[in-house]
Amino acid sequence: MSRGSFGRTVARAAASGGSKSYRARPPTAWYLVMLVICIAGISLIVYSRDERVHPVTVTTAPTASDHWYAAFAVDICGKVQANLPENSNLSKVGIRTFGDGIIDINPGAVSNKSAFTGTNATLGKFASNYPGLTLTSTSIKLPGAKQKTWANGDSCPSTKGSTPGKGQLQVEVWSSPTAKGALSTGDPTALRLRNGQMITVAFVPVGATIPVPPSRSTLLQDVGVSPTSSSSTSSTTAGSSSSSSSSTTATTSGSSTTTT
Repeated sequence: MSRGSFGRTVARAAASGGSKSYRARPPTAWYLVMLVICIAGISLIVYSRDERVHPVTVTTAPTASDHWYAAFAVDICGKVQANLPENSNLSKVGIRTFGDGIIDINPGAVSNKSAFTGTNATLGKFASNYPGLTLTSTSIKLPGAKQKTWANGDSCPSTKGSTPGKGQLQVEVWSSPTAKGALSTGDPTALRLRNGQMITVAFVPVGATIPVPPSRSTLLQDVGVSPTSSSSTSSTTAGSSSSSSSSTTATTSGSSTTTT
């Protein structure tokens, strides 16, 4: 190859790299990418430091430091059952009873605290941790070899003071010892437990009266609420009607009987 041909080849290769004006153009896109990376990095550092200095603690009661009480009773076909005996596994469960008709909600009393805190504090959690007690969305079985499972549609016997008919699992809830009761809708096992709450799980025909837990007086002492005459001693499920006239109110032990 002659010297002249070689020079022309080199010149063509150099020209293929772009013009002088192209080579002089600044790499704007590269600078923009680097700027975005720097801004994102600084923002993350500032956010991380703020989270460390001012941590946000999201907690749902009850926490491990809470100690709550709720009155509890079971009504089978119009007969309020005896209080459940003390849990045989007290040292292992943070939602239990001491046999006084009170659900003791004390997650901090056990090692596996998180199992009984926050959204885990439900009626179903209490039932599933009480040996022999079975509670579902449609049935209940009390502890004891001779106890039967009462499921929706079973017939309640006609006995003195009871309402005969097809039974249905219902749960009446009072938000406090001095509040009016209301039927809880949905799965009773998902019912969240609250401090000062009263709960009666009843297997009764629709329309039957569901009574306040007999342990109400104990709950009043536990939560330190002064008993007032504004609370209801019993509540009637939807579909029932009061037999008293509009001008007459039946009172029992200083409390008025109301219909929810």
